[in-house]
Amino acid sequence: MKMKRSYNLIYLFLFLMLAGFVAVPQVQASAAKTFKAEAASRVITLTGFTRPRVSMTLVSEESAVCTKVYADIGDTISANGRFADLDPTFVKLEIAQLAADKERLQSDVTYYSKEADRYRKLVKKSTASQSELDLHIRNLKNAESRLRFTQLELNIEREHLRRYTLRAPGGWRVIKRYIEPGEWVTKGEKVAELGNFKTLLVPYALTVKELEKIRAMAGKLTLRLPDLNIEVFAELERISPDFDPETRKVEVDFEIEKGDFKFRGGLRTELDVDLPDPGGTVLVPQSAVVKAYDDNFIVRPDGVRVKVLVLGSVKDGRLRVSSRAVKSGEEFLLRP
Repeated sequence: MKMKRSYNLIYLFLFLMLAGFVAVPQVQASAAKTFKAEAASRVITLTGFTRPRVSMTLVSEESAVCTKVYADIGDTISANGRFADLDPTFVKLEIAQLAADKERLQSDVTYYSKEADRYRKLVKKSTASQSELDLHIRNLKNAESRLRFTQLELNIEREHLRRYTLRAPGGWRVIKRYIEPGEWVTKGEKVAELGNFKTLLVPYALTVKELEKIRAMAGKLTLRLPDLNIEVFAELERISPDFDPETRKVEVDFEIEKGDFKFRGGLRTELDVDLPDPGGTVLVPQSAVVKAYDDNFIVRPDGVRVKVLVLGSVKDGRLRVSSRAVKSGEEFLLRP
């Protein structure tokens, strides 16, 4: 009887609850936390090699025998800029002859000037003819003209003498040397290849997207020198306005001004460029991925599971996943 009475009470309670006379306490589910899928990126490593900021070919402007060379391959040009000397014997003799001619003509000019002044006075006194005065003035002008011409030739030969010393910019370094002491050097012949290694350039060929990304990184660029195990700051120095039609890339130069290493050409550099992944992969928190058997899923706020392929993890602990049904910016449950 007691059991039957208990059953009757239970039935009565259920009837009243269904009829709405008895309130059943409801447990309020807390709002589920969500996140937005973020587009994944990939790091592209580009390789380049250092070269001098400026390079030049040193050419002889005179023909003569080389008497001395002051710098060898790898040496730095001294502050006075002297690289080599040519034998100046013949040009010095020419200068000596012109100097003697100049002295003689200067004497002639002095003499004819005095004669012209004297005949001017005689003509005023009517003791000499005008034609004699004109003759002395003509002689004076001819002597002055020859003196100017000789002075011009003397200046030319002195300039030639100056060029018998082959000079280069001070502080530049010798890349190649083509002459030796005792060797005949012809006018226009290459004598050396020089480079300014005080500043280094690193050429790269970039796509338009890579160039835009690097421009956005202005002031924060670093190049890695893997052979020296160091990183250095660099600036985007030059950008070609054209592009290579074969590679469809733009040529740019990065400049390195400072660094704790010996500046030289041929050092391998690496540049990391962070670009959006063209495959459409996204980043999701590890806690959002549900594993069922051998498959992985992420869950939408409405409870729908989306199968994804896990490609790996990134530095901050998130996972890179790929799925045609998942787009960047879509919301999913953080802890399904």
